Amino acid sequence: MAKKENQKKRTSQSRARVRLRRILIVVVALILIGVTIYEVHTLRQNPIQKTTALEETVYDSVNTEAFIFRSEQTIDADLSGYTVLFVQDGERVESNARIAARFADAGSAQRYADLVDLRAEYDRYAALSSGREYSAMKVESLMQRSAERMCAFLQAADTGNIAQAKKLENDFLGQETALEIAITGNLDLTSRLAELSQKVRAQEATVDDSEAITTGVDSGGYFYSYTDGCEDVLSYEDADKLTVEELETALREKPTQASGCKVIKSHVWYVAAIIDGQTADKLTGKKGTVRISFPKAGVPDVRASVYALNAETDGKCAAVFRCIEVSESLLRLRKTEVQIVLGEATGFKVPLNAVRMLDMDVYDENGKLVLNEDGSPKQEKTRCVFVLRGNVVSQRRLNVIYTGEDFLLSAPPNPGADASQAGTYVKRYDEIITGGKNLHAGAVIYE
Repeated sequence: MAKKENQKKRTSQSRARVRLRRILIVVVALILIGVTIYEVHTLRQNPIQKTTALEETVYDSVNTEAFIFRSEQTIDADLSGYTVLFVQDGERVESNARIAARFADAGSAQRYADLVDLRAEYDRYAALSSGREYSAMKVESLMQRSAERMCAFLQAADTGNIAQAKKLENDFLGQETALEIAITGNLDLTSRLAELSQKVRAQEATVDDSEAITTGVDSGGYFYSYTDGCEDVLSYEDADKLTVEELETALREKPTQASGCKVIKSHVWYVAAIIDGQTADKLTGKKGTVRISFPKAGVPDVRASVYALNAETDGKCAAVFRCIEVSESLLRLRKTEVQIVLGEATGFKVPLNAVRMLDMDVYDENGKLVLNEDGSPKQEKTRCVFVLRGNVVSQRRLNVIYTGEDFLLSAPPNPGADASQAGTYVKRYDEIITGGKNLHAGAVIYE
């Protein structure tokens, strides 16, 4: 009897422990569920902020008004009336070159202009006839050449380089004719040349006498059919002695269209601008060249060297930059706004509020991983950011090349860095975390 009572008692206690265990399991599960709900709620109440790492370029530059001067010689030649120009603005001419012809009436001038076009077409076909056998060339190669000539022509026309555009137009027409020869294989250039020769002789018979107009100068240069009245405002020979006062006077001049034409005798020209002392100090220690752009002129940027820096006591400085790049549009410039680019940096833009000091592996100057004595990677505090890959937080180190007011630029590591190091830096399109709670490497983010 006592034995049965003890057995009942043990069974009752066992059932009680099972019930208690079940209750504890339920309580723990409820606590875990509650914590999870809380964490998810907290994350949703405090979502992370992020931005995408995109490449950006910043410039150390100064904008100012500039005066452009060259070695210019005006020509006492009247281009009014019924004249036909033989050269384009910006085209190079020899000394005492014949630049135009004046006719008595518009009809005579037009007939002569038509003759010039016929002669150009004859010369083009003559060059094709004396060249290689285009029928033996691949059509694909000729089509590519033709497309290249067209693109070059459009680029020259877009930048205002009229002389170059005219030359490239003729090159394109020549390539088109060559392509026709290659495709048909039976283009009769002999008969075409004979036809053009007959047209040229017939047109020559209709042309009246004309008055020849020449440059009348002792040296060649780049021809321009207009003057602006500022050709002699600054001395080209004394460009290195230019003062602030002289430059201020030149900048007050107002270019005006005047009669006559001119020849620019040298491919070297100068950009003169007034800058402050701080900019002058940067230019003093600068080696090589600077880049000068013309924001309002619609012409290409140029590379220029610092030719002279003549400072005044009031902190102003007359800076003269030497340029050698030549185009028809550039040689038109006189007084315009310029941007002098002293330096530039290109990297991935990172907000400063995303930057943290985190433990990262150390690499030596050759890009190799540094190890501790026990063989483990050596670590130290490094400027980094958190990035989001999927929904997992990772660390990325920074290679800072520029720091602004509220952002910095990070560049990829040096080319000599090994693959393991290169993969630890901020890359293009990384999702950089700029705000959030409980961030650490490996954290999972619920959004």
